[in-house]
Amino acid sequence: MHIENFLTSYDDSLTGELNIDPLGLLVIWSSWGQDIFHSRITSIANDVRQYTLNLVHHSVMRQLMDDDKQQTAGLMKSLYPKKHMREFKAACLIHLENIYIYSMLEAEKLGVLLTGVQGINKARLRWDVSAHNPQLIFGHGVDSQLLTNQMALGTNGRYKSPMMSMKFFTADYCYNLPGNQHIWQETKAFIDNVPQLKKLHAKSFSYLQSLMHASHNRDLTPLYTVIPKDLKKAYVQAFRDPQMVGDYSREFWLARTGLNKNAAGALYRVMEKHRTDSAEMPVSTIFALAMQEAEKMSDIDNNELMVLKHIRQAEPFLSLIDLMFTGLRRQSSQTLTEFSQFWREHSLSEQDLPKMAAQLQADSQLADSLSGTPKKRFQHLLRLAGASTLKEQVHGLLEYHNELMAMRGQFSWLAMEGECILLQVPPATVDVSRHKGDWVNNYYLPQFRHMLKGLWGNTA
Repeated sequence: MHIENFLTSYDDSLTGELNIDPLGLLVIWSSWGQDIFHSRITSIANDVRQYTLNLVHHSVMRQLMDDDKQQTAGLMKSLYPKKHMREFKAACLIHLENIYIYSMLEAEKLGVLLTGVQGINKARLRWDVSAHNPQLIFGHGVDSQLLTNQMALGTNGRYKSPMMSMKFFTADYCYNLPGNQHIWQETKAFIDNVPQLKKLHAKSFSYLQSLMHASHNRDLTPLYTVIPKDLKKAYVQAFRDPQMVGDYSREFWLARTGLNKNAAGALYRVMEKHRTDSAEMPVSTIFALAMQEAEKMSDIDNNELMVLKHIRQAEPFLSLIDLMFTGLRRQSSQTLTEFSQFWREHSLSEQDLPKMAAQLQADSQLADSLSGTPKKRFQHLLRLAGASTLKEQVHGLLEYHNELMAMRGQFSWLAMEGECILLQVPPATVDVSRHKGDWVNNYYLPQFRHMLKGLWGNTA
């Protein structure tokens, strides 16, 4: 039985929110963030080595699926009657990932950089318990997975959406899509031009080819030492550190992801000019510089230029909403009078939010740049911020928070009793130097910076 049988079509109101986003701002700022990066960069997909690993694995799978001579036989056929079964593809991807992880771990003493290798901590535990010879069970079930729910949380799962958005394959791993032939032609040319990847591709294909005709159970439950040495060595040679991968894959991934074009390209230019100090620069400064770069780009799409503008318009408002909610949580209980004092200490008046809200509501393009849940929440925040008094703004924000938490089936963090605000979670620490101009949301810039550091390789 598989979880896909219980899943319905996508509903953007059902997000992965937990008790870490009490105002539901994530769907708002991430919506604009993905308008820039088009899902090429996410909070869990931002490593050039893992991107390239997944590319090689799917290139091998595509070749296996397209070759009519390759069919399951023997014991494998009794488990997976047809190679096009989703379960068979999942088993192959999981198995290759596990070989990669253990191969990298074994080569750690040779200077291989393990940072960013998905599943390395779980692998190390099994590696030690098994005296450096763990069993790798071929299959798609729990006993075959190094990570819990590996198809979703392993390398393939984390990079699946970005690669789908780039038209490499569908959700069911169909590789031949209308208009994507050139993508796989360019991928083959890239892999063939990198000796390490070409060798790994050939060894991986040969290994899966042999497994397809497995006749004995031992063939599908091998110990690590039984895995071909040349395959394990090929993984290490191809992926020993992210910088090396960035050196040989930079041009391919920039062309495929488009991260050096349009709005992402404007941010790319800023990051490139400030390689050594961009991590210390405020997000607001980076976006201001990116706006300047974008205005100099003759080929930038106007819609993407507007995304940069919308973020610069809206983020001060979202940050101020966040500051209000944080201030309401600074102590176990406080009166509205005490909160008003906090507001004034940060050089804010009861008119700051209404003024911001009015300016944003006057821009119809800004409102139209969001849709679905992000738009509903943003408009709700604008309405409550438009109240004429601080008391009404606080009441509006608490009602918004309570409704959101109730919808999630969670308890509210704050309650109002008369003039007293009662905190029902641990108090929050407020930066005394924070003011209304500070930004709190990052729009995937740290993840973008990490991806670029890998892409720039040894030139970074």
